[in-house]
Amino acid sequence: MTDESAATPATIRSRRGRALVVIGDPALLTMDRLSEFTSRIDTDARIASLSLVSGPSRQGRWLRGSAPAGPLTAIATDLQDLVGPLDADDEVAVAAWLRKASERGLWHDWWVTDGTDVTRAEGARPPSDLDLLEADDPSSAHHLALRQYSPKAGRLTVTVDVTWLGPYETGAQVLTTAALGALALQDEITGIRLVGLAELPPYAAHLASHHKVEVFGPDDEPPRSDIVWYPNQIDGRSNIAAARRLGARIVATYLDLIAYDIPRYHGSADAWRAYRALQRRIALSVDGITAISADVATRLLDEVPRLEPDRVLALPLGLDHVSFDLAPQEPDEDLAETVKSLGGKRFVVVLGNDFQHKNRDFAIRVWEAALQAGQPCDLVLAGLHVKGSSSKEQEDDLTARHLDLRGRIHTVGHVSSQSRAWLLANATVVLYPSSAEGFGFVPYEAAAMGTPTVFTDFGPLKEIARASGLPAGWSIEQHAADLARLLADEGARAERVTALEAAIHEHTWAGFAQQLTEFFERITRLPEVATSAVGADAAAADAAALSAILSSRTWRAAERLRRLRRR
Repeated sequence: MTDESAATPATIRSRRGRALVVIGDPALLTMDRLSEFTSRIDTDARIASLSLVSGPSRQGRWLRGSAPAGPLTAIATDLQDLVGPLDADDEVAVAAWLRKASERGLWHDWWVTDGTDVTRAEGARPPSDLDLLEADDPSSAHHLALRQYSPKAGRLTVTVDVTWLGPYETGAQVLTTAALGALALQDEITGIRLVGLAELPPYAAHLASHHKVEVFGPDDEPPRSDIVWYPNQIDGRSNIAAARRLGARIVATYLDLIAYDIPRYHGSADAWRAYRALQRRIALSVDGITAISADVATRLLDEVPRLEPDRVLALPLGLDHVSFDLAPQEPDEDLAETVKSLGGKRFVVVLGNDFQHKNRDFAIRVWEAALQAGQPCDLVLAGLHVKGSSSKEQEDDLTARHLDLRGRIHTVGHVSSQSRAWLLANATVVLYPSSAEGFGFVPYEAAAMGTPTVFTDFGPLKEIARASGLPAGWSIEQHAADLARLLADEGARAERVTALEAAIHEHTWAGFAQQLTEFFERITRLPEVATSAVGADAAAADAAALSAILSSRTWRAAERLRRLRRR
């Protein structure tokens, strides 16, 4: 190696006589790296540059980049007849020369090393946008070279995307807040990074006070974690490739396949098809999956037969987040008018948004049958109205035709957590006739408040509750008989509550967190799932584009023409 002056770039020469001008600190070219560079340049005449790049490879490895990068680049000067003259003292001219070399089809190779001197070196040439993107693409050599990962026993960091947490606390939000609180108490979990929100919603704000939890806003760049966990159902808004930048392994939780099964919850047949394809591809692109019941896990494996069963864990949720001690004396103002209208009368409550599968219209007919069986009481329907897929029209029709003076119907929208707890604690019976669930919190939350629930003995509710005397199907007669029995008999109410309390004691959030942590550790010891290389991002992009089309005015205006064409 020669160095004519401090201002003149150093030059090196290979055994076969190829000359390279070194741009950057030549001291980084230790004897072993110099040997690698001079040997590499002789392997192929198309190599235009060699770069020294910081990466996780202890032994060092060669990687082809789309452009040079790192604190040191050696440029082949024997290509000037093809590319043009090189002015190594002019940074702008060097960049232009390198770009021209790429346009000629010439190569830029990187020597990737974890050397501390390379990592700390200044004056680095940043990787191109393309090389950065491919580092997060499991199908790329960049990903394997730059995202190498070795788990550390007993030390797990977890990143959770919380952008989907909305202003209202529903079952999915309870899952996230309760699970994260329990995970933070696990010794093996050393850090939890919540990303995507500058400020957590009120019901989740307490999480930020834990010393293991950090909150990163939308524009922040958190450190890379061992696990990226999606506790919610992933949809087209999530980017699995971007998640690879946040963590070494990705775990998703499947809550249910309700939207997968029900066409009405989508704008069209095409939107439904896109959603189903997206859910399958996501399942194949993540490294591990937990399902909130064995019912959901079995169904997912049936729908996606290429899934590796060892990467899927049925992990029922905790149930001990509610207790009778939390029952408020009074509800919030959102229930003031309802409480006034009830006037101290006993009531049955139906909690849940008015999705079709929640069967609130069916609940009205069950309640009316219980009235006719001689059990006077009022009915309270509490939950958000959802657009396009609700039972509101049927509920309104039944309410308008209700004439039985032994009970009135009270309808209220979304209620606060305090009002929700008050309803559960003060109702005589909860009516929960849902016909599609991934888990179903309500019966257990009601039991924790000392209130029994009528629900159908099916799927995950049957799996977890294991209660006797429940309706076997969705007949008004069976549900009304069970409701009337609970309204009439205090002993029957206590028996139903006791059965559900047994499930609550069995399924704790501490136990959930321990099993989830063990699953995280198992997934970190496995390689990235091979099918992540053809992951869900293309499907997500297709779904997003399709959604934009289906919601457009043009699409809606052309619906009549499409119907005529189908005829």
